[in-house]
Amino acid sequence: PEKMADDVSKYRSEGYRRFQLKVGGDVEIDIQRIRQAADELEIGDKLIADANTGWKSHEAMKVVKQTENIDVYIEQPCASYDECTAIRNKTSLPFILDEVIDNSNMLIKAISENAMDIINLKITKVGGLTKARNIRDICIEAGIPMTIEDTWGSDITTATIAQLAITTPKDFCFSATDFNSYVTVSVAENAPKRVQGKMKPTNLPGLGILPNFDILGQPKLIFK
Repeated sequence: PEKMADDVSKYRSEGYRRFQLKVGGDVEIDIQRIRQAADELEIGDKLIADANTGWKSHEAMKVVKQTENIDVYIEQPCASYDECTAIRNKTSLPFILDEVIDNSNMLIKAISENAMDIINLKITKVGGLTKARNIRDICIEAGIPMTIEDTWGSDITTATIAQLAITTPKDFCFSATDFNSYVTVSVAENAPKRVQGKMKPTNLPGLGILPNFDILGQPKLIFK
């Protein structure tokens, strides 16, 4: 908990305003992580406790009960949709779904059942940029903001995220992730770079980047 709180303070000094805590382990320690990280927040910051399906239902229930007086978003506490909605119905904390929203039909079901306040939209998880854009547009129509990101990546993934995020109305882009800040090798020119918590794509065609095949190597598979 102390290290996580220190990290929040450190990243805040670098311009970040959205802090996603990776929890989903020991419940008592997770509760302490949330509390101590929340103490580092300033006005306008957002704190997300992302369990990545890691809690059992009774564990998730304990977390939301003991953090109900904290300004924190709860993300994907349990593995299944039904488990998550059961927790959602017993807490007033804002709720984010991630792993279970993997296609537009599931999204429509979740919207109709008021299962979340926000979704985490991961581009490759839903089948690529075109399908992600469709899900994005459904969310806008339904009034659901989004975290726009992916499962992981570097320059190319970050460029894709930036393109989708910048074409999303500001009120619906809850956050986006600069994955190329987390890796040490650059694989494309002109990729978006974070500057004091913000990034933007170039105006070049397509994703606005030039892949570096000297680093990437030759394609393993070519579709014709």
